[in-house]
Amino acid sequence: MKKLYDNIGGKDIYLYTLKDGDIEVDICEVGARINALRINGIDIVLGFNSVEDYIKSGCYAGATIGRVANRIANGRFTLNGREYQLNTNNGKNHLHGGNEGFDKKLFKILNHTENSVAMKYESPDGEENYPGNLVFTVTFTVADNSLAIDFEAVSDKDTLWCPTNHAYFNLDGEGKGACRGNMMQLNADYYTPVDSGLIPTGDKRAVKNTPFDFNIIKQIGADFGKEELKATNGYDHNFILKGEHAAHAESEITGIKMDVFTDMPCLQFYSGGQLNGVKGKSDVYNQYAGFCLEPQYCPNAINMQDFEKPILKEGKMKKYQIKYSFNS
Repeated sequence: MKKLYDNIGGKDIYLYTLKDGDIEVDICEVGARINALRINGIDIVLGFNSVEDYIKSGCYAGATIGRVANRIANGRFTLNGREYQLNTNNGKNHLHGGNEGFDKKLFKILNHTENSVAMKYESPDGEENYPGNLVFTVTFTVADNSLAIDFEAVSDKDTLWCPTNHAYFNLDGEGKGACRGNMMQLNADYYTPVDSGLIPTGDKRAVKNTPFDFNIIKQIGADFGKEELKATNGYDHNFILKGEHAAHAESEITGIKMDVFTDMPCLQFYSGGQLNGVKGKSDVYNQYAGFCLEPQYCPNAINMQDFEKPILKEGKMKKYQIKYSFNS
């Protein structure tokens, strides 16, 4: 189903509703973003009622992120012996694709069925100062109690590419207060410590005996009072995954359980500590209104040793997937 969502400069903007079994998802063509995700009728993702509200919020809610998710230190990297200076939009750093990342782009609809929609964006050579003409497609599919997001891209020059989705979840229900009581398990033995600009230091630190240990399920907010979490108002950290089953989350209120699977090497866990009273779909989103689980490469990996780098080689198609599976 396709329904009118907004109008920008005379251009109608649509939501595409995908259904299968107990899952129903609304996808917006601006930012290729998840606007709503209903499990047995309960909406569990944060969202906004207009494109303008999404952009003004500054929180990337539900959006497809690109070209590169998370931060690149000082907006600089070297590729094939050439240094590139990207636009900086997070202090001195480059964040989530820069000033006009994929979250702000109008995607072209390639096809739409009852349970799937495919979208394309063509990023020109030099956009945000990245090299290469990048042809990027993202496909959302609802099937077998899961929402799968499939990304693929090809470029006519070597470039960087690390997509993700920035959905904010609250398994108690969108607009139902803080997510701190949601239960979380992360399949990671190591996380990457960060400096004051949230750039990884290059170290890998064991989660054992720290607030970052989610190998045993616990409430998201269980350790919020610990010193290690004060600077980030909770979690905003990258975890190194042990395998494709990245995370498990559940609500003791709704009974909704979510498992996250991915073929990407890391996961950014963000507990919404910077949300600051923005008006969402049904209520004001205050601090901790939702959490994000963003599969990705390690932030700033291109500039660090011993981390897999998000390089897309000229003419080589590359694919990644994120899948959210549900039980309730």
